[in-house]
Amino acid sequence: MSLAPGVAALFAIHRLRAEAAFLDRLNRGSGFADPRAPTQVHLRDRDAVARLALVALRPSNTHAKAAAAVAAALENALAAAPPSPVDALVARGTLGPAEAALAAIAIAVALDDDTRELVHAMAGRRRPGLYLDVAAELDPRLASPAARLAAAGPRSPLVDAGLLLVDADGGLVRSHPRLAAWALGEPALPPPLDEVATLGSADAIWLPPTVVAEAARIAQVIGEVEAPTAVLVLGPRGSGRRAVAARLAAHRGRPIVTAALPDLLAASGDRTAPLRLLLGEARLRDAVPVLTDADALAGERDSERAALAAIGRGPPLVILAASGRGLTNLPLGRPFHLVRMPRADLDDRAAAWSAALEAVAADRALAPELGGRYVLGPGAIAEVATEAATFARARGGPVDRAALEDAIGRRLSIRLGAYGTLLHRKARFDEMVLPEDVVGALHDMIAMVRERTTILERWDYQRHLGISRGVSALFSGEPGTGKTMAASVVASALGLELIRIDLSQVVSKWVGETEKNLGRIFDDAHDANAMLLFDEADALFGKRTEVKSAQDRHANLEVNYILQRMETFDGVSVLTTNFESSIDPALQRRLNFRIRFPEPEVDERAALWQKLLPPATGLTDAPFLALAERFEMTGGYIKNAVVRAAVIAAREGRELTVDDLWSGAHAEYAEMGKVLSTHTRT
Repeated sequence: MSLAPGVAALFAIHRLRAEAAFLDRLNRGSGFADPRAPTQVHLRDRDAVARLALVALRPSNTHAKAAAAVAAALENALAAAPPSPVDALVARGTLGPAEAALAAIAIAVALDDDTRELVHAMAGRRRPGLYLDVAAELDPRLASPAARLAAAGPRSPLVDAGLLLVDADGGLVRSHPRLAAWALGEPALPPPLDEVATLGSADAIWLPPTVVAEAARIAQVIGEVEAPTAVLVLGPRGSGRRAVAARLAAHRGRPIVTAALPDLLAASGDRTAPLRLLLGEARLRDAVPVLTDADALAGERDSERAALAAIGRGPPLVILAASGRGLTNLPLGRPFHLVRMPRADLDDRAAAWSAALEAVAADRALAPELGGRYVLGPGAIAEVATEAATFARARGGPVDRAALEDAIGRRLSIRLGAYGTLLHRKARFDEMVLPEDVVGALHDMIAMVRERTTILERWDYQRHLGISRGVSALFSGEPGTGKTMAASVVASALGLELIRIDLSQVVSKWVGETEKNLGRIFDDAHDANAMLLFDEADALFGKRTEVKSAQDRHANLEVNYILQRMETFDGVSVLTTNFESSIDPALQRRLNFRIRFPEPEVDERAALWQKLLPPATGLTDAPFLALAERFEMTGGYIKNAVVRAAVIAAREGRELTVDDLWSGAHAEYAEMGKVLSTHTRT
């Protein structure tokens, strides 16, 4: 691999400096060469081999000719040397003279064989390596103890970042592999940053004009002040915080290196080592570090305090992006500017969708509809449009409404993780068999969602009665009575995504974790304009207990928190339970609807048998009423019986018959614990 001129010059200069220092040692020695002197086998530079051959095992006064040749060669090399990568760090003010001297020597020792052999020889009887006292002989900028302390002490930017590794006891110095690779022009991020950080600038996306103006103003102020500073970009996820950070960096003519702070703190056993390495990487690249999800800094653990200290010692400009809870009072150790990202209103969302759709050559006419349906910020909108275009073009299809909605669904599923499932099948009213009062209550619930602007704002119910925009309901009834299906019907009628929450994954024994999980769920549902279904909600929404222990207090706090979040949630949330009496009364009072799903009567069971049996089976004249009279089952169990009948017929390789329906019903009834006296139809 050919070396860049500046790097080649750096190697040549330090090779000559090491040779000069070695010759000086010979001159100050007893008149004989150090037996550890490099031989022709080790040295590759022919001139160095010839010069050292003159003095090997000879009286010390014979080295003068070699020393003069080295001095002349070094003077010429220094005069002709183009700037090296280390010189660029000095020019930017990243490194001082002593810090740059030690970094250059460490890089040369790591990468140049001749320099390494000479320096190792000068280590004497110590373990081969670069020692601070040897480095002082190679560069006059390291001659004083104060200079060596500045270069190798913990406050040195490269030492703090872990790019220069210093053994404090023995004074041994070595280059981190990343520092050497950087000097050679390696563009990739080193481990573990390659897995948690990204390089470059964010795509240009639409941002609110007020935010664009504020970013420009702050960039101008930063340019006028030499002192280190930070910028806090605060706002909800998907609001465009990273795009603001990229704009700030672009105003300074610099790229960004971005990572989520929790990922950095979890990427190594030494919690802050990856963070310090990222800050050092930003110095090497003259980039602006952007730390997202910086809410993690608000904790009180040692790792958070150490992270704050590292950021305080970081590059002149550091940008933090977070939701902002508790961040504005952080002791960052430097002044900071604040950019608050507003929650996008309908006009903002439409404008962001229009720009994002234009960027991917999609129909901009979809923008108003998408802006009205999904409460996403500009950053999330741009990501969705890009992902939709990528998937659509891979399939050879257009970037249409379906492609965009699929991308939003994938985004939501990924964000939910183990906490919830996106239910894709949407049921209709004509698929259900319910009493008229239950159907009427469901229609009222749908009407409240559709007409809440009129009810709450035009008729002033929101101010007068303190009613929130969120709509909540409790569906109670025996298993299989249609509670989950009814939630699907409501979501379908309203055109909402439906998310079923797995409370076993949400509820945590650790204090505060349940609330954290719930907060994430409500935030994601808000962004996707989705309806939440808390199935079998007894585990979380049970009655609050008399406080007799810390565990009781913690459980009651969880119920209080969920009450608060449901009241402030703008969307629709449904709780289902088999036992209405087990749900906390305070929660029940605050719900807009409490709908009871009774067990079906005979006629309703007959209708369920008929609706659940696919017409393709050809059994439209089956004795549905007889089945309903014989088996007292709810719709969920009837569905299981219909499936069991199909399994019996398929197993025997024939068409489905009425006998199979009876057999399936008997099998399901037995599994319910209800055994008939005989296996008959009467």
